[in-house]
Amino acid sequence: MDADVRNVVRALAEVSPKNIIISDAVKGKITMKLDNVYWDDALDLVVETAGLRKIEADSAIRIVTSKEYEDDLKRKMAERDSFRKERSERQKQGEEFVTETVYLNYVNPADMERMLRGGVLLAGGVAPTAGQASRGFLSEFGTITQVTWNNALIIKDTRENVANMIRIVREHDRKPNQIQIDCKIVQANTKFSRELGIQWGMNSNMTSGALGNKELLISGGRYATSVSDTGTTVNSTVDLLGFRSGSGSAIPYNVNLPANVMGGGSGGILGFYIGSATDSFQLDVQLSALENEGKGRILSNPKVITSDNKKAIIQQGKSIPYKTYSNSGTQTQFAEAVLGLEVTPTLTKDGFIRLEILAKKDQADFVNTSEGVPTIDKKQASTLLYVRDGETAVIGGIYEREEGSSENGIPGLMNIPLLGWLFKKQTKSDTRTELLIFITPRVVKNLYNTEG
Repeated sequence: MDADVRNVVRALAEVSPKNIIISDAVKGKITMKLDNVYWDDALDLVVETAGLRKIEADSAIRIVTSKEYEDDLKRKMAERDSFRKERSERQKQGEEFVTETVYLNYVNPADMERMLRGGVLLAGGVAPTAGQASRGFLSEFGTITQVTWNNALIIKDTRENVANMIRIVREHDRKPNQIQIDCKIVQANTKFSRELGIQWGMNSNMTSGALGNKELLISGGRYATSVSDTGTTVNSTVDLLGFRSGSGSAIPYNVNLPANVMGGGSGGILGFYIGSATDSFQLDVQLSALENEGKGRILSNPKVITSDNKKAIIQQGKSIPYKTYSNSGTQTQFAEAVLGLEVTPTLTKDGFIRLEILAKKDQADFVNTSEGVPTIDKKQASTLLYVRDGETAVIGGIYEREEGSSENGIPGLMNIPLLGWLFKKQTKSDTRTELLIFITPRVVKNLYNTEG
């Protein structure tokens, strides 16, 4: 049926719990049939079908034309823009601003200002001034001034913004947690070495009938020290002499492959000597052996206390000078050999401590040098981990094993079964090194306690 839109809306207003106001400009006919439809759904269908607009308030509904609705929006936007412009002018003149000084206890003023500005800084680290584009909790013409010598901020802004920023400052200007980092760097060394060597010399001076009663001399290495008209003076090769006490005998060694047993406490030597009454035949044999086994442990224990989320660095060591050469001349520079710990702890809400760690143990190696400057033996571990308060974590382990063996001797003869030991020296070594790094973080709970 054809029905007047105003009459349909009035009929729906009778069953509606809200007040319905119809604009005088609402006109037109509508044809519709509705069964078992809620009044609000029916009202929406009527408004949409008739090209109208519905404006709802708390307990009233206005039915207007589309043109009235758009004119109303434009009017409200114009009023809002006018209010904002008027308020902006008042703020620009400082008419609505209040100024408050906020004293900080634990937070740096620059960090707090950066947070209130939403992390915005201009080029060169300078904060925006009044009227410049800014984010955060300040209004367009609000300002923040740092008072570094008094650890305070002077905030100038609207009363509402100032109160809000003071509340935020109080929430975040809290006593930081203090965390002690206990680091143990354990380096264990195990060394084993063994040497087996032999020295023997034979000297036989006799007359051989097979050679027409000529003199036959068998001995070790020899060399001529001088030559004259009367003959040649012949001595044994340097350091290849075996001496027998009391007899004055000097027997040049045929095989000289001793273990490194020179000096007290270095090893052992077993020797025997065979000689004739006339010294026409002499045999001097020495067996030398050295076995060395040692264990050592180096414990380094750096400790440091720092605030929550602040990096701490502790180092101890040496600066080793070395020279560099270039077109500008010779310069002295320094290489660092330090035991160091760099750590940034962060206490999480669930009781864990987040640790960003760099632990290093650099040591000068005076055995291996370059132009007299020792090399740097570096050991370090860098990691990120979560540890509970008071628990210990192993963050690094380096295991090294170096094995070596060597045989020195006379080619061919040293490979003869059993008898080959008379012509060779054997050396074996086994060196093991293990590095472990332990980290124990602890929250220091009584750092701020005062004594009465």
